[in-house]
Amino acid sequence: MWRESMETPHTFFSNAIMLTFLLLNLALGRVVGADTYNRDDFPADFVFGSGTSAYQVEGAANEEGRSDSIWDTFAHAGYGHGGNGDVACDGYHKYKEDVMLMVETGLEAYRFSISWSRLLPNGRGPVNPKGLQYYNNLINQLISNGIQPHVTN
Repeated sequence: MWRESMETPHTFFSNAIMLTFLLLNLALGRVVGADTYNRDDFPADFVFGSGTSAYQVEGAANEEGRSDSIWDTFAHAGYGHGGNGDVACDGYHKYKEDVMLMVETGLEAYRFSISWSRLLPNGRGPVNPKGLQYYNNLINQLISNGIQPHVTN
């Protein structure tokens, strides 16, 4: 589903509709007893995956060279109603466990965003080697477990 560059817009749209239909039917099926679905109910090239945003999962807000992002400023100014991404799901430290959960779930793809304040802490200039190493490690972990990495902003 996240292979936009390899699919026509029509195929991507069709897959999105099929997934929405599945989720709706699964929710309603529990109420009205509809049939269950399995992998064979989808086209062979349909990709099951999940996605996250860096701020929502990484945490490690003040570690290894990461600077504040606009979201940090926003949340710490009180607009997050007490919530922030300082720790979040701690994906920065638990990415291997997260990938194993994806494997156990049977996911084939993972779409994630990059925290630019982790990769380029000054907004421009030199790349933070620790941030680059984190994303390299995450991508290698995904690939070695048969999960397609899809990076977005």
